[in-house]
Amino acid sequence: MGNEVKGNTIDRTKRETETSVDLMQKPEIDADRFFKLVDSSVRGLRECRLIAAAFELGVFEALKIPLSTGVLAEKLGCDPVLMPHFCEALHSLGFLDRFEEGAHEGEENTQIQRKGEDKGQDKSEDEDKSRDRKPDDGAKDGEAVYLVSELSATYLLEGSPFSQQHYLAERLRNVELWTRLPQIMKNGPEIVEKGPFFGEVVHCMAENARCGLLQETVRVVLENVDFTNVKKLLDLGGGHGLYAIAFAKLNENLQAFVFDLPPVTQKTKYFIEKYGASRVDIIPGDFFKDEIGSDYDVIFSSFNPGGKVPSLIPKIAEALNPGGVFITRQVPDEKTKSSPFLSLDWNLWTFEDVKKGGSGYSFENSVPFTEYIETLGSYGLEVFRALDMKDGSRIVFAWKVT
Repeated sequence: MGNEVKGNTIDRTKRETETSVDLMQKPEIDADRFFKLVDSSVRGLRECRLIAAAFELGVFEALKIPLSTGVLAEKLGCDPVLMPHFCEALHSLGFLDRFEEGAHEGEENTQIQRKGEDKGQDKSEDEDKSRDRKPDDGAKDGEAVYLVSELSATYLLEGSPFSQQHYLAERLRNVELWTRLPQIMKNGPEIVEKGPFFGEVVHCMAENARCGLLQETVRVVLENVDFTNVKKLLDLGGGHGLYAIAFAKLNENLQAFVFDLPPVTQKTKYFIEKYGASRVDIIPGDFFKDEIGSDYDVIFSSFNPGGKVPSLIPKIAEALNPGGVFITRQVPDEKTKSSPFLSLDWNLWTFEDVKKGGSGYSFENSVPFTEYIETLGSYGLEVFRALDMKDGSRIVFAWKVT
């Protein structure tokens, strides 16, 4: 009995010693790295959902005039206790400006005028009234009121010419795709129909282009191609057609055509009418199967899904006049392969009749962009300039040797 008690005591002491040693032992890998990775990803998710919720609730449109959080909550049917925290979070990201009651009156009138008139937006009745009288923002003395910032006024208000509302909606659809990642990993990529897909994203692509990409691209093209003698241009896979529209606006003798899938060219008509581009027309079709026309002085292709498919090169070369120029822009392979997240994102969905390649923005019948460019020479297209753009893409110019 005595030995048994002694043995139990020794075992207990041993276990306590082991527990003490385990408790004080630190991981060999620094935990700070792990927590930073998790916390930064969670913060990104929070910010994304915050912006999405503000957009869905109509916060930005409501705050074209300054309002207190109490009035804003009542106007939008939201919880008045949460609304101050909600607005302050948006303010911390730069989407809302904040003023103390009484300190904002002159400033907000100036901002409303700048955000509305200077950006060409339609002024609402509420904005007009706010310039004629002190706004009834509902704030008590010392209480903060909020107003859309220059950032949100430029990119998130419906009336702004640079509104990115379609882009935001598309980004949120992508987020929803990632929330289904476990199911997709088990069942494979989601199947998407090409026509409806491109028809939906064309507005998103147009909004992106309007924010600098369009202007930079047109400038670069005009610096490298003499457009004075260009009479006929094809925007191959042109989607929204903004490039063709811009080129036609800059050359009164130019007739431009936008070739894309029928559901897409229906959207192209909207932009042609919006910008009054009478010398821009559409050619509905599938450039992998259908003829793309002929006698073009310039064929322009920007982020075209077929932009790395060599089987299209003979069709492009044949459609160009002798001395004509082929302009193509794609993301170089070294850019896409360097991002595993981009490659995974690209492969979470696919088209039913066209298989994708392994890296981002590539298809099964694609080749590396450098190989595609080298192939141009086999069909009489001689590269005379290649330039890297600010967005990471590369634009290549080749002329058809006579």
